Amino acid sequence: MTDAHSPDYLRMLSRIELFARLPADQLERLAQRLEYRTILRGEYLVHQGEAADHLYLVVQGRFEVLRDGVRRVAELGAGQPIGEIAFFAGETRTADVRAARDSDVLVLTRATFDALVAEVPMFNQVLLAALGSRLAVASATAPALKAQPPRHIGLCMAGPTPPPASFIDTLCEVLGSLEDVVFVHQGTLPPGLDPARDNLHEWLAAQERSCQRLVSITGRGNEAFDRAVLRHCDALLLIGEAGQAGRGAVPPNPLESYACALLDPRDVSLALWRERASQPITATRDWLEGRSVHLHHHVALDQGGDIQRLARFLTGRARGMVFGGGGALGAGHFGVMRALLEAGATFDLFGGTSVGSSVTVEFASGRDPATFVEAFEHFFLRRRAFSRLTVPRFGLFDHHHFDRELQRRYGELTLEDCPFNAFAISANLTRGETEQHRFGPAWEAIRASCSIPAAVAPFVKEDGDVLVDGGILNNVPLGPMRALNPGTNVAISLSSGAPVRATQPYASLPGRYRLLGQVLARRARDESFPGVIEIVAESMTVTSRRTLTQLNLAPDVLLQPPAVAGMSILDWRRTREQEAAAYAWTQAQLDAVGSVEALLSAPPKA
Repeated sequence: MTDAHSPDYLRMLSRIELFARLPADQLERLAQRLEYRTILRGEYLVHQGEAADHLYLVVQGRFEVLRDGVRRVAELGAGQPIGEIAFFAGETRTADVRAARDSDVLVLTRATFDALVAEVPMFNQVLLAALGSRLAVASATAPALKAQPPRHIGLCMAGPTPPPASFIDTLCEVLGSLEDVVFVHQGTLPPGLDPARDNLHEWLAAQERSCQRLVSITGRGNEAFDRAVLRHCDALLLIGEAGQAGRGAVPPNPLESYACALLDPRDVSLALWRERASQPITATRDWLEGRSVHLHHHVALDQGGDIQRLARFLTGRARGMVFGGGGALGAGHFGVMRALLEAGATFDLFGGTSVGSSVTVEFASGRDPATFVEAFEHFFLRRRAFSRLTVPRFGLFDHHHFDRELQRRYGELTLEDCPFNAFAISANLTRGETEQHRFGPAWEAIRASCSIPAAVAPFVKEDGDVLVDGGILNNVPLGPMRALNPGTNVAISLSSGAPVRATQPYASLPGRYRLLGQVLARRARDESFPGVIEIVAESMTVTSRRTLTQLNLAPDVLLQPPAVAGMSILDWRRTREQEAAAYAWTQAQLDAVGSVEALLSAPPKA
């Protein structure tokens, strides 16, 4: 029987911010009154609207906070209190709290709390002071729910083919090199403990408390063990052979189906292995059809970096890169990345808006970064992919020409077949919301994300939804990246830097006949008044800049390289100049802090 006032739990209580100010004797008195309770996966600890008569402290496990019974707004793990604000305020619960896996909690009842306050009047004052301090530092601009790394990961075969032992062994070796990990499988069961007869909860809980991360390996011939440990996991890694794709949907095996039914899809990932990196990645959609997973990972067994990247995701150490919009200024993304990669930085997933979506696909596709600037200049300047004029019924530029050039560059590449995870952001005008592209043809995702209103016709989905440039709603999509990646993320925001300003009075603007004459005479546009594209582009960045200013970035990092003086978002002729300037700026930032890790773990100097 677990002792709720053992030294282990006293230490845990002392580390909880709410109780850290209690003297040792009061902490001991509190521990003696707490009840120990096990909550099974899927059970509700708290229901929205009920009286807050209990305060809970998570000993081990994980809970999800659900608003309106569906939307997950927070996750709570070992050492965190549940329901403390409503408990002390005497209010009703504002959300449901459900066990995401088999979990243990310590319970402080209202009656016990009142008795403690009666015995030690200072007890209430100390707790309320701690609660007040906690609320005082809470930020109204806190970021949206960020994915959290799991404490207990289950490894499970996906589809019909067992993963190679060498894959599992190498993955375990890499995980063990990153942190203190305990690996359990049927061979590690203590003598006399039979999963077909005994409850493994206490044994698994003890293993989890002894390390930073617990990894359970299934598929070694003991189904009772496999099912028992999977019930205890808060994350699942499915491992399938990539080569099974190409013949239609790959059906799940029985243990895989059992495991996936236990977990929220946001806690399930899929690793698809192939023997050699030279083998092309195709038909990933066959694996994703019928499987709801948070992320999928492509792993070539002859590329050690792929397994290392997978391990970083599993332990919350993956690094995401976000590329903001900015038209021709987007060449700056390549300069920043060139400097960071030369300094030894690694990135594990990519996302972007507008021109940042095309940069995203370039990096996620695994192509040689040394070719990117040449390809960018060829695409936008020499092929004039985004500058060939048309009759301005739907946009100034010929969208058919833009489509053809995108298809020429990216062919049949799909986002899900990229070696790295990738997403693009567009704005769905039909639904009035952000559209995140993670699957399907890469060229279509870029086309939708780059559909600047008035510049080019919007992109239309098969269901009729109308999509325009993602910068309308989110020009630097750090929020979507945070929802995917629990590790550190880096965002690059581009701006001309100069404020939009007219140098001629409004009354002097030419009328339609004079404008038509200027167009027919092919005169250079008068730069004394901002044009329609500049106005639209600047309008898209205003909200984004304000959001980034107000956002609590930590632990993520925002890089804002200045643009070349006088450069506009359609000035494709200055691509190389912009790339070089961003490279030099990033090099200066690296020199100032001493290393790439220092730069990517702290805000850069202005």
